[in-house]
Amino acid sequence: MLMLKSVNFEQREFQIHQLEQAYPEQTEWVIGRHTTCDLVLASPEISRVHGRIVYLDSSYYFIDVGSASGSVLNGEIVPPEEPRQLELGDLLQLGETFLHIEALSPLTELSIEPSPPIQVWQNEDLHCRCCRIIDETPDTKTFCFVAEPAIQFCYLPGQFVNIEIEIDNQTIIRPYSISSSPTRPYHLSITVKRVPSGLVSNWLHDHFKMGDRIKLLGGAMGKFTCVPTVPSKLLLISAGSGITPMMSMLRWLQDTLTECDIVFLHSAATPEDIIFRRELELIAAQMPNLQLAITVTRSHQSWMGLTGRMTRSMLSYIVPDLLDRFVYVCGSEPFMKSIRTVLESIEFPMRHYQEESFGGQAAPEQKATQNGKATVPSLPMDKALVLYFTESDRQALTDSSTPILVAAEQEGVQIRHACRAGACGMCKVKVRKGKVRYQSAPSALSIADQEAGYVLSCVAHPTELLEIEA
Repeated sequence: MLMLKSVNFEQREFQIHQLEQAYPEQTEWVIGRHTTCDLVLASPEISRVHGRIVYLDSSYYFIDVGSASGSVLNGEIVPPEEPRQLELGDLLQLGETFLHIEALSPLTELSIEPSPPIQVWQNEDLHCRCCRIIDETPDTKTFCFVAEPAIQFCYLPGQFVNIEIEIDNQTIIRPYSISSSPTRPYHLSITVKRVPSGLVSNWLHDHFKMGDRIKLLGGAMGKFTCVPTVPSKLLLISAGSGITPMMSMLRWLQDTLTECDIVFLHSAATPEDIIFRRELELIAAQMPNLQLAITVTRSHQSWMGLTGRMTRSMLSYIVPDLLDRFVYVCGSEPFMKSIRTVLESIEFPMRHYQEESFGGQAAPEQKATQNGKATVPSLPMDKALVLYFTESDRQALTDSSTPILVAAEQEGVQIRHACRAGACGMCKVKVRKGKVRYQSAPSALSIADQEAGYVLSCVAHPTELLEIEA
């Protein structure tokens, strides 16, 4: 601590100044006329930045930084940039202002210990606390989560995460796209739209509150992302809540200042249903390389933008260079099918196309029972297939059109699952005997898993008798 008395005889001003540490590591104070200085002397002969006082090796030193009127210590001129040690009772003259050293004491020697490294979340299960809930639209909310102790969330923009929650004493798992960006790694957000008969989505809206906790199962998943190799031209197309992975990618593109030509095309029912509307408009104003286009499908008198569903003519009007872009689409299956149809009609190179959707085959109805026993479904014998679940010691009679997961649920065999669309990998089981088929290659199953006999039960269809570890 250093105490000085300033005296300006011309202005008849007398003041006491005390220089202390504003933060633990501070060992330097700036003197001058500018209001940002630590010691402000409002006299015209004082330079905007006149000098510095530095604490070094348990002593205080004054340094003139090349002031216009110069500095004098105890009657001797102080050359610029040459430190002069200060002692109790010294008199420092800066222009017409005199500074008398009233008191000085050593600064507390600090022992600064390095902070422990912050862990990075990748593949492990993680309990998180909800720290913020944002109302995006009347039926859409963003839930922001942090880990305690703090952790850096590691994922790719556009990926999703499986969450586990308890509803009526029942453990439920659901996948949700991550709407936040990994460039802001200390929290993770999901954006959830209320939907008819949406068990988890509606429960989150009605019952989940700040301070409540969820469990993230494993790390982030999915291949729906524009990184690491970002195309030079991007077209992001979304509808409704399909905007969530797009927002993660757009926030990443904004934060990383990636030089990429981006067209962001979104469809909503009404202007009030546009998720992230204000943020999208702000980002578009700040990013010269972003073209934002929004269409609403219901007529609205206050809306001056595009209206109607996305058609070939609309896409041609908004994106005349469509064939030169990489296209990412997310929304309901009918919406994505309509976009695929348009792209195929103009011979778009579909190797430059990616889509993301959740919503596989629904859980089966509870099986009918007779005398307390489950009835076996009636199937033609030439089409019937037997599934034997080795760990449960149970059999299911099914056919090749029914995924393994559905057949297991009909028989009361529990298989952990989430997306029911082959995207998350949660329903992976090992087949000891027999073969399965897929309508399309399973994206959430590695080559090593396939070689080891694992299948994704929610999209794997039996082709013969199967023995399954479940």
